Amino acid sequence: MLPPSSPSPIQNLLQLTADLRSENGCPWDKEQNHSSVIPCLLEESYEVVDTIERKDDTHLREELGDLLFQVVFHCQLASERGAFNWDEVVSEIVEKLVRRHPHVYESVGNIKDSEGVLGQWDEIKKKEKADKAKRNGIGGEVSVLDGIPLSLPSIQRSEKIQSKVAKQGFDWENVSGVFEKFGEEIKELEEAIGQNADPGLKKIPYSENIEEEVGDLFFLLVNLSRKLSLDPETTLRKANEKFERRFRLMEDLLSKKKEVMKGKSLEELDLLWNQSKEILKQKTV
Repeated sequence: MLPPSSPSPIQNLLQLTADLRSENGCPWDKEQNHSSVIPCLLEESYEVVDTIERKDDTHLREELGDLLFQVVFHCQLASERGAFNWDEVVSEIVEKLVRRHPHVYESVGNIKDSEGVLGQWDEIKKKEKADKAKRNGIGGEVSVLDGIPLSLPSIQRSEKIQSKVAKQGFDWENVSGVFEKFGEEIKELEEAIGQNADPGLKKIPYSENIEEEVGDLFFLLVNLSRKLSLDPETTLRKANEKFERRFRLMEDLLSKKKEVMKGKSLEELDLLWNQSKEILKQKTV
């Protein structure tokens, strides 16, 4: 089998994907289905995010190609079972984006900023959902929470839920309301811990009541991030990366002294943590 050689790069990718799935194609690719390659789709998506945040254009180009292949692969799988194909996917997204940008393609309205665009976008989506429900014979009101994927990471899904209900007016007027709620939730968590376990234990056993109260705090932190114009997923990812950099430096500092971390007192480790923090701070100056 010869590799694709069309003048069109996308046609080459489409043909290559079909080749991999053909009778004489790749054994691994032929075994896959939509569900089995979900981990690949998620991994490639996160790798794109990683290269963007590292401002690595060379690898961003590569990772976008990997992600594009995932889309094409799913289109090939769907085409094989007669569901849809690549052209239909592309045509549908073009049609949808034209429909959702009437201020660009139809000169409708007098929208001059991003806030206006997002408001119009939500109204168009709401109408689309209502029309779809009507076509499918579904009566009653369509919830503003419809369409939020259950498979989203919990933090992202929480942000989506809160953003949608906020647009309906179900939200604190300002950030101080969130801080007041924090006080209430912390008190409820302390009470739950006091009722279920000794707070002095190094690790408290699982309790459904404690889990619920901690969940409320997570949900509230997502709301606070939104109020501060922060993306909670990105914010937590950066916090993870910052902790990892400091911890790795702690390990390096100990290694240079031919020492290990395990067995050190908390006071010693805290001094080492602050030392690592100061070294990294000086590197960024």
